Amino acid sequence: MAHPRRAARDPLEGARPTDRQSRIGGLSWLGIGACAALACLAAPLALAQDDGLSLSAAYRVQRDSNLFRLADGVNPLFALGRPSAAETVHVRSVGLRYARDFSLQRLEADIGLVDYAYDTYDQLDLLARNHDLRWRWAITPDLTGTVRTQRDESVNSFEDTSVLTQRNRRLRRFQSVDANWRLDGAWTLIAEAQEARNENQQPLVGEDSQILRTTGLGVRRETPKGSSLALRWRSGEGETIDPNRPPAPLRDNDFRQDEWALDARWPVTDKTRLEANLAWIDRVHERVAARDYDALNWRVSANWTPSAKTLLRLSASEDFSSYQTSNASVTRTRRWTLNGTWVLTSKLSLQGSWGSADRDFQRPPPGTLPDIRKDRTRERLLSLRWAFARQASLDLTWQDSRRQSNVPSWRYRSDLLRVGISGRF
Repeated sequence: MAHPRRAARDPLEGARPTDRQSRIGGLSWLGIGACAALACLAAPLALAQDDGLSLSAAYRVQRDSNLFRLADGVNPLFALGRPSAAETVHVRSVGLRYARDFSLQRLEADIGLVDYAYDTYDQLDLLARNHDLRWRWAITPDLTGTVRTQRDESVNSFEDTSVLTQRNRRLRRFQSVDANWRLDGAWTLIAEAQEARNENQQPLVGEDSQILRTTGLGVRRETPKGSSLALRWRSGEGETIDPNRPPAPLRDNDFRQDEWALDARWPVTDKTRLEANLAWIDRVHERVAARDYDALNWRVSANWTPSAKTLLRLSASEDFSSYQTSNASVTRTRRWTLNGTWVLTSKLSLQGSWGSADRDFQRPPPGTLPDIRKDRTRERLLSLRWAFARQASLDLTWQDSRRQSNVPSWRYRSDLLRVGISGRF
């Protein structure tokens, strides 16, 4: 039987630098959570982001022991044509930021380039072009809103690709416009329209590339103590855009989707804050009813700040997402994560994360066998940051990833070590 994960026939066949979203054998959901925890606590260590024009630059080098996430026992020489599965990646980035108030209006712009360079597999090299442009408009202090456009290119991890040594960029585009009308000190009415596009160059296991366009209405209530409760309704249509999905009789690219979302924040004490996000999603396809699904996606988190120098964050979630194959229609992912941040000195901070994610595949089309695969991925991360100057820092990160699966070819182990320097001018 052919191995379900295979290398491209010619590992060096042509490919210009392209782009994807950042898991380059490194920054996973666990790393993103750790970065968010640091941003919440270590404001004194953060790089300055004053109004006006500023330039940022960063360089990091990372060594991944298993870039292509080969299963335990797989010979790299057989799978990749090389004796080692390890790879060194150099990531260089430069960005411009501009922010300024014009009376009640505010303009914010972030534009950047990220260059990914691989020591061995240079066909994976990528030059990503990203931007995030925002106009925060206001007619009166009580009638405000935002017009926003984002473009985010980066590299995908190889943990869920079936063809190895070929680039698999991720391109995310997002455009939105919203309006907020504050009725009084507590109540706000919300209206919005948005388009989100998430496209992978290669199909990923567990995730469909898609475009979704929605409009929505909502209401939010806030209290003087900082609690808030928001209810939103969104409705729209979209399409999946993966070219290599199942045969036409089992595939339905066009769909309509309705969503009811409830977001709550509650500062229990000065040191403890709870957050909850619930979203009921109802997706109906144009032609193949077997692909329809409705599900409740949820996420809860608790932040505890026992001291001015310590933050702990515990979160849990369950997500259903479209994934059309011959044996499944949706995937379910259950995840928990514990993040901790400690400010050791005015210049030194430590971050740690530990998490686990369970994934399975559900709702096979009628007359087909179910996908029995079940995965459990566990990750640990430890990072030390030294702010050696007011607007510059040095980071050292270690990350460990392990996946267990009832399908042996999808198990893997990987260790990553990363060193980076960044600054803003």
